[in-house]
Amino acid sequence: MTRIIRRNIGPYKLSLYFGRTTKIQGINSNLVDGNHAIFWEFDGEEEAPVIAALRSVQARYRLPAIHLVRSHPGGGFHAYCFKSTPWVKTVHIVSGTNGIDPGYLSMCAIRQHWTLRVSDKGKGSPEFHSMLESKIAADCTEHDLASFVEYESWKTR
Repeated sequence: MTRIIRRNIGPYKLSLYFGRTTKIQGINSNLVDGNHAIFWEFDGEEEAPVIAALRSVQARYRLPAIHLVRSHPGGGFHAYCFKSTPWVKTVHIVSGTNGIDPGYLSMCAIRQHWTLRVSDKGKGSPEFHSMLESKIAADCTEHDLASFVEYESWKTR
């Protein structure tokens, strides 16, 4: 259980958060060439609308194969595409995808890179689900990803 205490002190607000956290490993979208791979996060979305949304952006932007990952058993989805893309264009593509998690979009836009969790957050590790094939060839691979991260997240029950 997370506990939040907030107090106003004159024109300032003090917020304290208490709760159990867990260490999470993730991978960032940064590529060694300075561009980004494209990452998506869909929380609580069903499979069919996620696939439809990804197929739509795949066709619109002529993207290579999109890899779909179940974020945890019974959970939402993560997706990634190995297309070396300038940061601003990835934001345009991801923000134009139906069903994208708005919290993920805003957090990553502020940090200027996408991050996908690769370890267990308390409900299971992400697992490969399927691949949306494409006639367009990928122009980068997982070996071109330049940045991994360890961060804390609120522990889920």
